[in-house]
Amino acid sequence: MKRLGTILHIVDNLLIVRADKTLKTGDLSENSTVVTKSMKKIGRIKEFFGPVNAPYISIKIFRETKDSELAKLRNERVYLA
Repeated sequence: MKRLGTILHIVDNLLIVRADKTLKTGDLSENSTVVTKSMKKIGRIKEFFGPVNAPYISIKIFRETKDSELAKLRNERVYLA
């Protein structure tokens, strides 16, 4: 389990994550599964954007993830499965 980053925003069915500084860009790939600290699957990586040395990541949220759970995720760390 590798630390992906911190959730900044929740927009429609996307999470916007600021990538962790320890994350190597070679570790990232689109469609990788993203999980919470408790290993609950919340979505898949959709795309990367922003500066290369400090990228942002959009994550498409799984349909099973409830809105009440998403509200609690803001400012929480997420991980690559």
